[in-house]
Amino acid sequence: MAPEIQAIKEMEELKTEISIDHTAMEKPPAVEEPSTGEGTVGISLIDLAEILDQHKQWVESGAETGARADLTGVNLAKADLTGVNLQGAHLHRVNLAGADLSMANLRGASLVRANLQSANLLGTELRGANLMGANVYGADGLWFGRLGGTNLFDAVLPESISAVDSSKAISDATKVARWFYFLTVGLSLLCCLLMIYTTDVRLLLNSSALPFPKLGNLLPTTGLFLGGPIVLLILSLRFHFLLLRLWGSMAALPAVFPDGQTLEKDGPWYLMGLVRRHFRWQGESRAAMTAFESALSAVLAYWIVPVTLFFFWLRYLTRQDFRGTLLHVFLVTAAVATATSVPFIVSRVLRPGDIRLPKSKNVLRMIFGTTRAALAVGCILFVISLGVNRGLPSDKTGSPAGSAAADPRRWAATVFQSVGYRPYADLTEASLSTPLPKGTPWTDDNLAKISGARLNEMNLRYARAYRAFLVNAKLWRANLEGIYLSEADLRGANLRETLLRSGVFDRALLSHAVLVSANATGANFSSSDLRFADLSYGTFESAVLSNARASGASLYAVDLRNAQLLRTDLSRTDMRDTRLEHAVLSFAGLEQTDLSSARLENASLTGARCKGTIFLDADLKNADLRGVSLTGAVFRGAEMDGANLTGADLRGALGITSLQVCSAQNGRTAIMDADLAAEVQVRCGSH
Repeated sequence: MAPEIQAIKEMEELKTEISIDHTAMEKPPAVEEPSTGEGTVGISLIDLAEILDQHKQWVESGAETGARADLTGVNLAKADLTGVNLQGAHLHRVNLAGADLSMANLRGASLVRANLQSANLLGTELRGANLMGANVYGADGLWFGRLGGTNLFDAVLPESISAVDSSKAISDATKVARWFYFLTVGLSLLCCLLMIYTTDVRLLLNSSALPFPKLGNLLPTTGLFLGGPIVLLILSLRFHFLLLRLWGSMAALPAVFPDGQTLEKDGPWYLMGLVRRHFRWQGESRAAMTAFESALSAVLAYWIVPVTLFFFWLRYLTRQDFRGTLLHVFLVTAAVATATSVPFIVSRVLRPGDIRLPKSKNVLRMIFGTTRAALAVGCILFVISLGVNRGLPSDKTGSPAGSAAADPRRWAATVFQSVGYRPYADLTEASLSTPLPKGTPWTDDNLAKISGARLNEMNLRYARAYRAFLVNAKLWRANLEGIYLSEADLRGANLRETLLRSGVFDRALLSHAVLVSANATGANFSSSDLRFADLSYGTFESAVLSNARASGASLYAVDLRNAQLLRTDLSRTDMRDTRLEHAVLSFAGLEQTDLSSARLENASLTGARCKGTIFLDADLKNADLRGVSLTGAVFRGAEMDGANLTGADLRGALGITSLQVCSAQNGRTAIMDADLAAEVQVRCGSH
């Protein structure tokens, strides 16, 4: 603020002088007489040398030692000042007519109403100087490129410089940057609109990102979400590169032209607003509207791409693609680093009058200072991404049994919940598979013709898919952990090797579905339809299948330890080599089920219907068979040590021996054929 206040004071001082000496201002520059030094004061060479030495220390120390040179009103006409360093010095009304200032450094100096007529300015550095009201007519060696950032208001200049068209110079400099500006902003806004149009279903199915069916899948959704941010970042970098070239060109232009026209007035506001604060001579013209334009310019030019990339990251979280999310984190970090670093670079380009320069030992600190915000953003987004992709939802839907609401793995979802956002897919009542045309009967043949959704190896952790239409869906090796698929239609779906842990499938339709080698530990299939489904080699430990219908299904070598199969219909199923230790099969329908070599140790089958069930070589040790109907069941080779046969109906059972009955608990209380009862009476005796 100090340079701006000083500049304003200088302007006010000049305005006062102009109003007093109005008649002198009306005199044409071409006939203006050289100054005679009237009104100036002399100075000895010793005093001048002392002032210059103190000023040199002031410049080199960054204003910490020495003193700024103040030669206001001093007469230095025809003085030899070759190579002198008067950077930032006060030279108001100084008389330098005919002086030799070749290779001198007057950068940022205040030369208000100074007389530089016929001075030698070959190689003189004047960038950032205040030449308001100065007379430079007839000066030798003055080059337009060394007047960058200067205030030339009311200055008398050589004709070669005063003839420069300021409007054309600025228009030519900003022409290319304007096109890239509109392209970057327009593409960012288009991407935001497409993200709003993209539903979770379209994102997961990789449907067309464009809302024009005639174009087909010209731009897939993943192409938009993974390719779009890359294109935006490249376009942004190109735009900022052009901006730096533009600012480099503008740095060679005066900040205020002789007619009072400023750079910001001739250039487009959306570009000039980015650099307005770097021109010290425009401070007095700042108003509320100007400040608003500057803020809006910075938002659109520097931050629209980082914000758009942030929304890409946020929206893509629901797809649970960790590698794609990491790409977004990297791109957002790079975009934020660009947005925070470019203004710093611009200040270096457009403020040539700055005295303090960074020392080599502070370069790393300077780099870290300009990128630390980007690094912080990148770290935060990475941690949140990890929390979403590896954590749990804030609600209890699909959560593992016994998990507490205060589980630390819920922190990321809880953060999003606080702002009303759930970073998991919402597929409620969505038709992911292509439904049959209206009026088509729902026959098995027609169901087989349905084009199923292609979701192989997709990550749908904790998605909400209540009553979703997923007939014939391809979900091979997909991650459906904790998914909520209550009443969903999964008939004919391919769930081979799919992770279904803790999923909710109650009342879901899974007939003819393939769940081979699926991991459904702790999943809920209560009242679901699993008829003729293939669950072979699956893991359903601690799963709930109560009241489910699974007749005709294949459960070969399935792990059902501790599973709840209360009143489940398992008739005519293949359950060979199935593990059912500690499982609850009370009142289940096991008619004609093949349980050969199954392990039913400590299982509860009370009230189950096992007519014609095959227990060949099955392990029934300590199983609870109270009240079980075992008519026509096959027990050849079955181990029944400790099994509870109270009230069991063994009439017509095949392969059962008195030894098996006697090894069980309460075997004599079971209902059995007369010949078997006699053998049991003989073998068991009174025991």
